[in-house]
Amino acid sequence: MFKTVDKGLTLDTVYEYAFPRRIMTKARGWVSAQRAEELLGIDRKTLFRYRDNGTLKLGPHFAAFPGCMSRDSYRWNVEAVRKQLRKQGLMPVAA
Repeated sequence: MFKTVDKGLTLDTVYEYAFPRRIMTKARGWVSAQRAEELLGIDRKTLFRYRDNGTLKLGPHFAAFPGCMSRDSYRWNVEAVRKQLRKQGLMPVAA
């Protein structure tokens, strides 16, 4: 009933389409909360406070994926976070 056509699809291609987390976690600039703390020079509590109070937004600043069970599994776009915090006056320009 269904016709299948092989267009060079590999298992990896299908996996990346079905589970975009794999792509996002390898994407340049997206890092763990621990690494974001180190790169930004702010502690975890502050990072998540900015997320909780709306300073940082889902999508441009952090990403959560299906199956996330804790805030520690979010990925952070360090450059976008740094830019937003500077814009809000919450981070020194030198950081």
